[in-house]
Amino acid sequence: MAFTIETKLKIKDKYDAFIALSYIEKDKDKIIRKKRDIERTQNNLLYDFVLTEVEKEYRGSNIDSIISYINKEIENNKLSKDDLALIDKNNQRLINWIYCFLKKRRHNFNFEKEKTLEFRISFNSNNENNLYIIRFNEIVNYIKELNQLKYNKIILIKKLISEYNEIYKNDSIESWIEKNNKDKIIPWAFNYIKNELDQDIENELFNVLCLSDKHAVILSFFDLYDDLTYKKYHISNMKKAWSQKKLRDKNKDRKAYSFVMDKDIHKKLDFLSDLYGKTKNEIVQEIIQEKYYSLQNKD
Repeated sequence: MAFTIETKLKIKDKYDAFIALSYIEKDKDKIIRKKRDIERTQNNLLYDFVLTEVEKEYRGSNIDSIISYINKEIENNKLSKDDLALIDKNNQRLINWIYCFLKKRRHNFNFEKEKTLEFRISFNSNNENNLYIIRFNEIVNYIKELNQLKYNKIILIKKLISEYNEIYKNDSIESWIEKNNKDKIIPWAFNYIKNELDQDIENELFNVLCLSDKHAVILSFFDLYDDLTYKKYHISNMKKAWSQKKLRDKNKDRKAYSFVMDKDIHKKLDFLSDLYGKTKNEIVQEIIQEKYYSLQNKD
């Protein structure tokens, strides 16, 4: 270099380079082109790339002073712990939904007019310890590294949380699962989704290693529905299928019988059914069982 620069640029990654570029270059078309250059540049070459841009843009100026301003911009555009605390990492369903939303929706997400953020997801969904906390860390890392200014990232976080809250207000799947035996209903519901709705659900969302993962996938699958009517339709069909399964299981060791009885038996069965709060089948079965065992005891 023809002159000495004492102040070093604080360029550690592509995001730092993007912030520096946003400060240096004001022409939108040039920013877009140079953003692509940053994406193609290896991390160990980013420092020289940005420094070259500074020297070209500010030739004859106090470069050290310019670099100090750029370093401040880089620091000011980093997300703080308070910014990231907007995402409640203790809310597993929220974390799983954001993770799946970002992983599955590979289109642009509009936040404001003329402001579009592009998601380029490269999540590692095959980790052996693919628990929700790993998904949370991947979300945080993705947002941190996103080539957007800080205020756009905060808009992104708030938009995601707002959308999730709307979904959660219309929730019906979790309460249904809670009313049933989780050890039975969760594996069944997971298999129902794979067989009837989406055979690639694990590839599209995340791998399943245990019962809690299956539970999370079921919730995330329905949380991702855009059309509320379509979502309700499929949940309703799944609930009906579960009810039919329980009925089949209940009647598995039973047999249908046909008897001809006096006309007044019908009214008497109705009376006994109402009195004891049991079905007619249960009343008849109990009477037969009691009579049978009383005769057995006499012997």
